Amino acid sequence: MSINWIYFSESKTTPGEVKTFLEKDNFQLTTTNQLERLHALLRESNQSVLFLKAGSLYNVYDLSQEISALYPHAYIILIMPDNMENLKKAMQMGASDTLRSSFEENDLIEVIQHAKKFMEHRSKLDQNYVNPPKEESRVFAISSPKGGVGKTSITINLAVSFAKMGKKVAIMDGNLQFGDVAMYCNLKPKRTIYEWVKEGYGRDNYTISQYMTSCEYGISILAAPQRPEFFEGISEHHIKAAIEEMKKQFDIVLIDMATYLSDIHLRCLDLADEILLITTNELSVMRLTQLYLETLETINIKDKVKLLLNRFQKGQSLEVKKIEEIFGMDVYHTLSEQSNVVVASINAGYPYILSNSRSHLSKSVLKLSETLFAEKNNEILEIKKDKRWYLLGK
Repeated sequence: MSINWIYFSESKTTPGEVKTFLEKDNFQLTTTNQLERLHALLRESNQSVLFLKAGSLYNVYDLSQEISALYPHAYIILIMPDNMENLKKAMQMGASDTLRSSFEENDLIEVIQHAKKFMEHRSKLDQNYVNPPKEESRVFAISSPKGGVGKTSITINLAVSFAKMGKKVAIMDGNLQFGDVAMYCNLKPKRTIYEWVKEGYGRDNYTISQYMTSCEYGISILAAPQRPEFFEGISEHHIKAAIEEMKKQFDIVLIDMATYLSDIHLRCLDLADEILLITTNELSVMRLTQLYLETLETINIKDKVKLLLNRFQKGQSLEVKKIEEIFGMDVYHTLSEQSNVVVASINAGYPYILSNSRSHLSKSVLKLSETLFAEKNNEILEIKKDKRWYLLGK
């Protein structure tokens, strides 16, 4: 039985012992302080247990009543200051249980066990429930033939940007030997794609989400194997199955590609709806990018490519127009040079779109996500003006 454990606190209070205890029991806890994200999490499963922490912005009883009305399947546990605890009122407002802020370990154990038993009974009565597949799921392969161009950093921040828009987002670490997506998010996954291949592949009782690691900022990661040699047991058939399963559960799937091309990575590119190809204003990188494009052209998937120019500075080396002439295609989006922002983000294991949201780079990544989303939903009007293209929302 898979339970969707959620912790909501508007004040960004960390779940502390709640998270620690659940992880000991091999459960994952998703934390959010965004109401829109909370609604998205509750919509995805009828096996949801919500820890709702009292705060000053929302009246916890009113919020509990609203959530219970919208999501009657949710098992709500109110975490409240000792002087506010009122079990009778909590039940009237749709909560299933309460927990004092100064709870002791035995109190937490009892509350969690009650929730688990309730969900076990629920699952027996509702065995035919299946999460509805995502109808408009999209897959982006973020690629570059050159390491060190910012591919992984862009992947993570783009994912968080989509999550901020209320989308359910997954990242697959496509660098199966030396992938570090989890490290960039300051995570140490206990389960990876390797464990899924060994235990869950081809078995209906094991969903791929059980092998993914959730971040506090609203994305889930299918991490690379913990040891480089473990990649040998993973085939393109496994990759295809993983992507197809994630498409059923997530609105957006981002694949952080390796720099080389193998059968596995060609399969990723083939299954992707769009390929975001990252280059920089350096001749060595551009030369490899051109070779990469020629390779994609030979296998008839070049038309999926959107060219992203990273670390761009006006007046430095070649201008955008010249780069477009070299590649014979438009630069879809430019990302400014802000190495100090990126380095600080990587060292902290925290996306710069959250830690430094006002930076030019963060704003540019957010604009990229909005453009990609709007384009898919036919909300883009293209007009030509002064020989340049502008993207305007309707």
